[in-house]
Amino acid sequence: MKRSLAVMLGAAALVLALAIPASAATRVPFSLTKTCDNLGTCTVTASDTPVLPVGSTETYLGPQFGDPVLSSRVLITSSYAGGGTATGHCTWPLRTASGTCTFAQGTGSLAGFHANLTVTTNADFSFFFWDGTFQL
Repeated sequence: MKRSLAVMLGAAALVLALAIPASAATRVPFSLTKTCDNLGTCTVTASDTPVLPVGSTETYLGPQFGDPVLSSRVLITSSYAGGGTATGHCTWPLRTASGTCTFAQGTGSLAGFHANLTVTTNADFSFFFWDGTFQL
């Protein structure tokens, strides 16, 4: 009886280990600074993670104005480890000068990229800051 229970518990542990990748629980904090042009493209000017190095770009794919909220899909392009992209969505309530971005997929070196970010800016809107966590 004890042997059967031990075998079943071992099998259950193996199934869980195979179903949940080790990296799934590892979220890494990061911060970056970027500048943006008026055409919907931003360039990273400082970053504390190699995954989104200086020079990475974010392209906003169609802002939509709501109540009044700027909302857009966004594409990150990074040169990290041969290059990759990540797609997500950002919202920016115009009254608060802070917003959020979430990313749930990527390609190439950013395959599996997931991030939850807070977006803020300086007083004259010349720099924007992403702070949050990601996993890859």
